[in-house]
Amino acid sequence: MLRAAAAAISVVALIAAAAMTGSASAARSKIGEVGTTDAPSVRATEDFLFQLQDMDAQLLNALLVNGDTTVHVPRLTSEGLYDRDRQAADGDLQAATTALAGDQDALKQLHAVVDTFGRYQAQAVRTLDADEREGGTVAGGAPGDVISDYLGGHAILFGADGQGGLMQAATALEARSAQAIDDSASAASGALNWVTAGFVLFGLMLLSCLVGLQTFLFLRFHRRVNPALAAATLVALIFAVGGAASAGRAAGDFRIAKSDAFDSVLALSQARAVSSGINADESRWLLVHDQPDQRNRFEQSFQAGEQRIVALRTTDVAVYGDTLNRVTKQTDAADLPSTLSTGSAFGTEFRNITFDGEMQKAYTAFADYDVYIQDDSRLRSMPLATPQELKAAIDFDTNADSPGSSDRAFNEYTKALDELIGLNQDRFDTSMPAAHDGIATWTWLPWLLAVFVIGLTLLGLRPRLAEYR
Repeated sequence: MLRAAAAAISVVALIAAAAMTGSASAARSKIGEVGTTDAPSVRATEDFLFQLQDMDAQLLNALLVNGDTTVHVPRLTSEGLYDRDRQAADGDLQAATTALAGDQDALKQLHAVVDTFGRYQAQAVRTLDADEREGGTVAGGAPGDVISDYLGGHAILFGADGQGGLMQAATALEARSAQAIDDSASAASGALNWVTAGFVLFGLMLLSCLVGLQTFLFLRFHRRVNPALAAATLVALIFAVGGAASAGRAAGDFRIAKSDAFDSVLALSQARAVSSGINADESRWLLVHDQPDQRNRFEQSFQAGEQRIVALRTTDVAVYGDTLNRVTKQTDAADLPSTLSTGSAFGTEFRNITFDGEMQKAYTAFADYDVYIQDDSRLRSMPLATPQELKAAIDFDTNADSPGSSDRAFNEYTKALDELIGLNQDRFDTSMPAAHDGIATWTWLPWLLAVFVIGLTLLGLRPRLAEYR
């Protein structure tokens, strides 16, 4: 009877150790996938989308300015910013390549993006060369063939119908990475829940066996406490409570990292990329101001981007600006979660405010976005009939140095957005390692505890077993 009890406890202890070390290792691996593969690939592709749109915005600024040396932002400045963005975009593609190593399908998508990016850059260089030769020295005087060259590059970016091209390919890669992080996060959460439940289940089994054996010894041999079995029971309690508590804390840290922090990072990074796109649309609209069909096309693109950032019930750019300004002035920050649509980036963010200082930073970014949109409305109402009027509009659009200009407002808005993203990214960067490391001890400790349980059980039963020799 006692030998059978000792054997049963030993078997349960070994099964528990094998099951829980394996489960803890699997959960830790899934957490690692989210932190080291999926999240970096999402951030890299999102930043690539931002840099790509800003590259095109700087190209447009150079074309708008031409060789005019009396504007606030000369052509060479825009060309320098274009090159800065190009280098950043190259870095994003390298980071994505590293993060996606091993995922052959994703790498094929990425290689297609890299190839098309090269085509876009070549077309941009041709457009700039043509403008340097033919553009003249008057801001806003780009000739028709230069604008046609630019539109050829725009077709590489967005496809002939505005629904494909490099942006669509990069967006599809970003969506793939975002889905991967959701899938990995779901798997990691499920694994952590099982680890927590497993420690409780196996711990209770061990405790039941040990308490049952202790009770049997008391009834059979009238010994109130067997010190060694009491110690084995304590070890089993450590196994159950310690393991479950550690897994629970890891699950909490993982939830903070993914749901509280990274979900906001993703929504806001998408807003950042779309914002760069509508800023470029503003310059595209100005470049083709005397071509009604193209002008309407870029105005519609701007309006579609606005809705992705803050969704409002209007399809008119001017009405959107008025409505947004009214919401900003008449709505307290605390009421914005119930006011904004969940289908927009800021709607998502205001429903996921979780960290100290996040509400204030979110409201600052939201208010700065409103300022930028009001400046866009002002730009669209400016007269463009004469060269002087057109130059004034170009200065207002491209000058990031003077307060009250469109680009200055855009830079202040994106700075506030970056600070909000940074707050959430910092929490992700601290909580994800905490989740990963919090379960690390339990990838090996159950074996040691199992050895202690078995050894103490045999030690406690040794005097009784000796009586039957």
